Amino acid sequence: MRSTILCIATAFAVAYTAAAQENHTIVGDTLHRSGQTQQRVVRYVDPTNYADVRARLDAASRPSFGQRIIERLRRPLLAASPAKGLDLSATAGIGYIQETGLAVAAAATTLFSAQRDDTLAPLSSATLAASVSVTGFYRFRSTGLVNFHRGSRRLKWDMDVGSLPMRFWGLGYEAADVNARTSYTQKSQHVAAGYDFRVARALFVGVSLDLRHAEAVNLDATGLQYIAAQNQPRHAFSTGLGITAEFDTRDNASSATRGIYLAMLTEVRPRALGDSRSTLWHITATADWYHPLWRDAIAAIDLYADLWSSATPWLFWPSVGGTSRLRGYYTGRYTDRKMVAAQVELRQHIYGPIGACVWTGAANVCSSHKLFDWSEILPNYGLGVRLALGDKTSLRIDYGFGRRSNGLVINVNEAF
Repeated sequence: MRSTILCIATAFAVAYTAAAQENHTIVGDTLHRSGQTQQRVVRYVDPTNYADVRARLDAASRPSFGQRIIERLRRPLLAASPAKGLDLSATAGIGYIQETGLAVAAAATTLFSAQRDDTLAPLSSATLAASVSVTGFYRFRSTGLVNFHRGSRRLKWDMDVGSLPMRFWGLGYEAADVNARTSYTQKSQHVAAGYDFRVARALFVGVSLDLRHAEAVNLDATGLQYIAAQNQPRHAFSTGLGITAEFDTRDNASSATRGIYLAMLTEVRPRALGDSRSTLWHITATADWYHPLWRDAIAAIDLYADLWSSATPWLFWPSVGGTSRLRGYYTGRYTDRKMVAAQVELRQHIYGPIGACVWTGAANVCSSHKLFDWSEILPNYGLGVRLALGDKTSLRIDYGFGRRSNGLVINVNEAF
């Protein structure tokens, strides 16, 4: 049986090969076989204009003007290849808050390895940034983080010089509600450095050095009266020696989607290392929590405290407002020696590079914890839009509302 099947298959193969080897040609619309006409073939003419189809496909695949702008924003101005031994990027953009008005900013960042033979250590980074605005505001800042010994040691620094024209209502919570508004310009210089040691998987402890100088210029008679009423100076200088602790399990420091961040700084500012009338104490504490909810939704909570001793010069006092906490409040209107703040934010990715958020929060300022008053809580709420500019960078546009204040904030990355 197998022999019969094999013979039949062989016969079909031989016949097919012979047929394939016959001479077939098409001339015009007639098929010729061995010189004899066998049958007439109907010629098919394709009506498709392929040049037109290709032009339409090219036009459809070409990005729109808006898409080209987004892609340009998402790419750094300068990016060097690590294969050439250099990892450098530069970006530029605009920002806005009430205090500065419309500002233009530029920054350059480099990534490098502090120890070439230590391939397990995270990359180190250094950033140089500058920003100026139409109101006369300017700021130059340098930050850095250098990792040693497989990331178990860290050297950090933060230096900035700036000038900021500010509105001024006086000092303390009540002054912001009852005093007439005036203005002045605050000039400041700040240098901070720290060295951390990793004591657990996500826990670092370390020491810090912080020097800061601030001066109020262009004060009118009303402004001078406000600071004289509390016997405050027009300039201040102080040096802080501190101990730091930081616990960080976030998946992304600039736009976290899950994890916990806890940080605390306790520092003493000796009288001999500044121009204050007595030794100062300063404590800051931060507690942030991030958790995924439903699809592409993140819940974020931020708790913050900034506490200075009673003899602290007013130029160092914390205040609500700015780009991170109680967005929409004017920075410096509500200011005192101690501030506590809390906020809850819901972040939702919508489509492509577009996202949105809503938040609510509250804060209070007071001269002493004994004078904390629940009736003086400052409420805050708002909403915002996010535009992703890369894997770890986004443009943030927020509008916040508060007590006797509201305002627009345009900045980079999440508020916390």
